[in-house]
Amino acid sequence: MSSPLPQTKNSVAQGFADGLSKKHLSPEQMETLFKEVSAFFAVLAEPSRLRIMYALCEGEKSVSEVIEYSKSSQANVSRHLGTLHQAGILARRKVGTTVYYSICDDATLEICQRVCGRVMNELS
Repeated sequence: MSSPLPQTKNSVAQGFADGLSKKHLSPEQMETLFKEVSAFFAVLAEPSRLRIMYALCEGEKSVSEVIEYSKSSQANVSRHLGTLHQAGILARRKVGTTVYYSICDDATLEICQRVCGRVMNELS
């Protein structure tokens, strides 16, 4: 069994383009897709939200646990939790007076972990 070839920037870009072309999207649909993806990343482009995502990497936590984990104020954490939930990045459930948050899907978690890992490697 041969080992896979390392991916170059061109092969990564080609894989990205191939994945999109297989969907047979019109130019208008592609533009809508790119705007939505850009909005998704814009929500994550805030250090406080990344701290919250990091706090939730291991699983669901209550708002008070997220506040403690992220070392931020209740008002700040609540605002960012709301933004992440509204963007469909976090799921929310309420038990009595306690609200719990979790990351909606493994793909979003993986994106954050991969990007953080890449940047950490570059900083080393």
